[in-house]
Amino acid sequence: MGYLLLYLLPLLVAGCQRPTTSVTAAPGAPADSVTTVNAGLRTPAGKHLPLSSLRGKYVVVVFWASWNEASRQESPNLRKIYQQFGSRGLEIYGVSLDTDRREWVRAIRADALVWPQVAALNSLKNTSLEAYGIPSVPYTMLLDPEGRILARNLYGRALGQKISEYIPLD
Repeated sequence: MGYLLLYLLPLLVAGCQRPTTSVTAAPGAPADSVTTVNAGLRTPAGKHLPLSSLRGKYVVVVFWASWNEASRQESPNLRKIYQQFGSRGLEIYGVSLDTDRREWVRAIRADALVWPQVAALNSLKNTSLEAYGIPSVPYTMLLDPEGRILARNLYGRALGQKISEYIPLD
């Protein structure tokens, strides 16, 4: 499992930032931007869906896997957050570490994950998630509309509270 995490994040976030920005690798350190190349990531339908397509919105990037129980247990919390904030400018971008397309799609349906989902499946590149401070799944990052990291590794109520600091519920 740890090796899968070493492969995925650099495939993800470069399209979300200005090319001159740099990544802050230390977990919890202020980040100027998140930078990844997500060319290998595809939707369940096989389409390329870059994180940059969500520029202008607050985005929760969720790293997860169908075979990881903690990831699956977080799904109801994410659905609630999406229901609360989705119409107010929040998007969730699910990044799966799955290598089995059938199991990945089955989990998306079973957990009613209605926000964009991508995975590299069998085309993972040899890059390091640890360089971005992502030790395991599930893992979340809250990005501002410019793609800068606002928070990392928050779940459930804590994630909802952090989002409400930027997107008030009235």
